[in-house]
Amino acid sequence: MMKESNLITDMERAVRRLALEHPEWLPVLEATAAVAGNVEEHGGEFAGAWVVDELARRGSPRWIPNLRILVSYGLLEKSGPSTRGGRRAYYRMPDRVGVMRAVEAWRANEGGKSGRPLRFVAAGASTEPPSDTARQAGEISYTPRPWR
Repeated sequence: MMKESNLITDMERAVRRLALEHPEWLPVLEATAAVAGNVEEHGGEFAGAWVVDELARRGSPRWIPNLRILVSYGLLEKSGPSTRGGRRAYYRMPDRVGVMRAVEAWRANEGGKSGRPLRFVAAGASTEPPSDTARQAGEISYTPRPWR
């Protein structure tokens, strides 16, 4: 019996990157995982248009032209060439369970929000002497030594 590891998987890293760089694509990823789960017993291939239908069924007004961004993050694979004159592409989700686990972990972590907010330390009024180093830098004369 294998023990489940707490190591960060590639899917978790990919989902985290997608969520940080393109958070608007997380609902698309969830809809894609749902469609992939529905077609798993039929070979696991699905059309990108089916994901758009799933998004509409979930009430999302979002239309997406393709799923290439999910392919670029390694969350999907394109399976074969496009059909219907290049208008329909078929995809597969190689690790649907890993993707769903990573999305759930992301949501459980409150969307990656850290517990501490950023804090800034003010430097004070740096335009008054003797703290006006930036202004004084323009008044410093410097002559480099000869290099010969």
